[in-house]
Amino acid sequence: MAERYGITSGTEAREYLIHPVLGPRLKDCVEAIIPLRDCSLHEILGSPDDLKFRSSMTLFAMVDPEDPLFRVALDRWCDGVLDPATLSMLGSDPEAPAWQTRDAAR
Repeated sequence: MAERYGITSGTEAREYLIHPVLGPRLKDCVEAIIPLRDCSLHEILGSPDDLKFRSSMTLFAMVDPEDPLFRVALDRWCDGVLDPATLSMLGSDPEAPAWQTRDAAR
């Protein structure tokens, strides 16, 4: 399902963020999950969404570097580690800007 419905480029991710319904809903969900304690991503999201969380947060952090929300989520739930497959996908995007992956190796 992720292959069929997943975001496949930085351009699509930016369009998702500026959508008047989808962008605010995504940010509301991320803001709600950040402060949770005494549970795991698996307990909150279930499978396989717990596994897709890092990829999603990496994607949106890279396409909207001015908004710290997605980096905060990565720091909280993924020890700040970016998803290498997502970075690779963005790096192969012909419409992508020169990504500033200052900590991509983390």
